[in-house]
Amino acid sequence: MMTPEDQAMLAFATKWSRFGGGDEYILPEFGITPVVFYQRLLTMVTSTLINDVDFATRTYLRDFCSSKLARPASRAVAASRVAM
Repeated sequence: MMTPEDQAMLAFATKWSRFGGGDEYILPEFGITPVVFYQRLLTMVTSTLINDVDFATRTYLRDFCSSKLARPASRAVAASRVAM
């Protein structure tokens, strides 16, 4: 069963994903960094415990979270290459 915080995170991600995620609003809204937010959301949408989220939404948010989590790592790798 989803907690009220889980429901709020899901609603936020569903609303803001169309606009790039709303990363600047995550910390003030949830008190966590965007990386932690997307990790939690990814866990949420890939778990079998969430039966009240339709397949299309789960798939979309899984792909969205995966892409958001991949970006900081790519930027860090690129920045380290430039610094060499």
